[in-house]
Amino acid sequence: MDDRRSRARALVATALDAVESELAAPRLGLRREDVATVRDVLRGYLAALDAGALPPRRDRGEGLGKLVADGWPYDLPLATLVLQAERAWRNV
Repeated sequence: MDDRRSRARALVATALDAVESELAAPRLGLRREDVATVRDVLRGYLAALDAGALPPRRDRGEGLGKLVADGWPYDLPLATLVLQAERAWRNV
């Protein structure tokens, strides 16, 4: 696994752990459906990174960024983790 892919995998795994922690013990006041959607998308990113089955860059969406920017508080550390993970995923 090259450095970019390894970094992306680490960021996605970290964000996924944080999202799963929020689902297990909600404390941030986020909609459960939104957090579950983020979890599912991050799981897909992680599976694709592990399998080496990445879609072309132009086909990698920015859905999480829009969900987080539109619905979560601006200064939320979890939002930052999710955005960093998605950015790394898009740039692999």
